[in-house]
Amino acid sequence: MTLKKLLGKVHLILGLISGLVVFIVSITGCIYAFEHEIQELIQPYRFVKEVKGEILPPSEIKQIALEATDGMKVQRIYYETPQNASMALHYADDAPYFYLTFIDQYTGEVLKVKNLRTDFFTVVLYLHISLLLPYGEKIVGISTLIFLVLLISGMVLWWPKNTKKKALKQKFKIKWNARWRRQNYDIHSVLGFYATWILIFTVITGLIWSYSWFEKGVYYVLSGGKALVEQRELLSNADFTFDSTSTNVDKAWYKVLQEDESILGSVVYVPQKSEDIIKIYTSPEHGKYGKLDWRYFDQHTLDEFKVDDYRGRYKDATLTDKIIRLNYDIHTGGILGLAGKFIMFFASLISSSLPITGFLLWRGRKKKKTKQSKQEVGELV
Repeated sequence: MTLKKLLGKVHLILGLISGLVVFIVSITGCIYAFEHEIQELIQPYRFVKEVKGEILPPSEIKQIALEATDGMKVQRIYYETPQNASMALHYADDAPYFYLTFIDQYTGEVLKVKNLRTDFFTVVLYLHISLLLPYGEKIVGISTLIFLVLLISGMVLWWPKNTKKKALKQKFKIKWNARWRRQNYDIHSVLGFYATWILIFTVITGLIWSYSWFEKGVYYVLSGGKALVEQRELLSNADFTFDSTSTNVDKAWYKVLQEDESILGSVVYVPQKSEDIIKIYTSPEHGKYGKLDWRYFDQHTLDEFKVDDYRGRYKDATLTDKIIRLNYDIHTGGILGLAGKFIMFFASLISSSLPITGFLLWRGRKKKKTKQSKQEVGELV
C-alpha cells in the first residue's frame, strides 16, 4: 500500500467519525455569519428612538433591569453605540434563567425583555459550540482537531501527480456534464480545495478557544519562541463586605470613558460577590473585537489591577498579542468587514457539504465493490 492510499484510508475513517459534527458546526456557523446584521435589521428594539441627553450609568441600568425582570441577577451591562440600546444580561449559576433586557440608555425605557433560551441565534450559537450536549464542547473540540487533519490530508490527496496543463485544469473545475458520481467527486475535491484556504483559519481560531495547549503553541510560533502569559485570577480586597448598591462600578466606568475619547462601546461586568472585581472592556469599533481594551478594578477601593497577559490594555499589547486579539474577527470573517463575512458564509456552506459528498463517495465505492464481488461469484458459479 502506497503512502497516498494509506492517507486516503485515514482521511475516509476520520471523515466518517467526525462527519456529523463537522456538518452541524459548519451549517450553524454559516447561519450565524450574519447574526449581527440580521438582528439589527429585524429587531427595532435594539435601537433608541432619539440620541439625546446623558447616558444612564451602569448602576441605573442595572436597577431598571432588576425591576423589569423581578430581580433576576445582572451579570453584564452592554453599551454598544450611541444609537444602540443598552443591554443587561441576566443569568446566575444557581438559577435557571438566561435573559437580555434592552433599555433606552437616555430615558430608562425598557424596550424588550428577551428569553435567550428560546432565541433563534442563541440556540444556533450553542449548537455551534456545544451541540447542546453536556460534553458537547469536548466533542466539538475533538472533531475540529480531526477536521484540521482532514483539511491537510485532503489537500495532499487533491495534489495532482500529472502536472500537465490539461490535467491541472481538470483539478480546478467541476465537470458538470459528467455522471453524478463524477460531479459529486468534483464538488468534494474542487470546492474543498478552494474552501480549505479559508477554513484553515477558521479551524485554527476555533482550536485556540478549545485547547489552551493549542493557544500556547500558536502564540509560541507567532511570537518567535515566547511563552503565552496565562491570565491570573484577580480578586477584590477581602477586608470589605459586598455592597450591591455601591456606585463604584459607575466611578470605574466613568474613569475609563474619560481617559479614552476613541471609545464607541463598552461592556461592564457587574460584581456578584465581595471578592469579584469590576471588569470593563471597551472598543472603538462596532461589531469588531480586535481592539478591545480590558480594564480591571477592585470593586471596593477602585485600585486598578495591572495585567501582563494579552487581555490587558491595547496600547501595551505586542504585535503577537494584537494578532491573538483578532481571533474572533478572523473566525467570523469580520476582520474584512461585510465582504469577509460573505467569504466565511460560503466557506462554511462548502464545509457543511464536505461530509455529505464524502459519504456519498464512500457509499458509491462500497456499492461498486459489492457489485463487482457478486459478478465474480456469479462467474465462478
